[in-house]
Amino acid sequence: MSKVPIVERLLLAFVALPFVVLSGVLASGAVVRTYRNTTGSMEPTLPIGTRFVTMRTSSAVRGDIITFISPLDPAASFAKRVVAVGGDTVQIWGKRLFVNGKEVAEPYVVHADSTVYPNLPHLPEPYRSRDYFGPYRVPPETFFVLGDNRDRSSDSRYWGAVPHRSLTGRVILLYSWSRGFWKPDAK
Repeated sequence: MSKVPIVERLLLAFVALPFVVLSGVLASGAVVRTYRNTTGSMEPTLPIGTRFVTMRTSSAVRGDIITFISPLDPAASFAKRVVAVGGDTVQIWGKRLFVNGKEVAEPYVVHADSTVYPNLPHLPEPYRSRDYFGPYRVPPETFFVLGDNRDRSSDSRYWGAVPHRSLTGRVILLYSWSRGFWKPDAK
């Protein structure tokens, strides 16, 4: 067996090093992370049982599906769609979303319940804010998020806007055994 020259070994190490570092970073969750969807709040975009991959980020735009630390339980993570950002005004009128006074086309949204509840003080939540909400001005450095399964989602209508510091990632890829791999619905 011949001995590999030192130059070849150094060249091989130099070429392999980026792949080793990249593998370590990806495995650590520092750049990408995977989750399994356990609720129906984002159906049909994220069906229950679907796994999804997020890319770590510090910003998001309207239409992005993001993951963030739950405002209700810091040990849990949520995935929701950003519908407005700091400075925007959000209003829901008869199940229709308006941002800055303009209706937003949302082909990915599902309304499982045809009943439209009015925003009356005597109605308990989630009915009072579900179909009529706002107008609400989104505070700076926050996101207003909603689930795609609008009638079955706990979201910013009930617990407020999500601070930028709670953002943990943006969903970039979905996968399941039955469907394979696909990208989230277009914005």
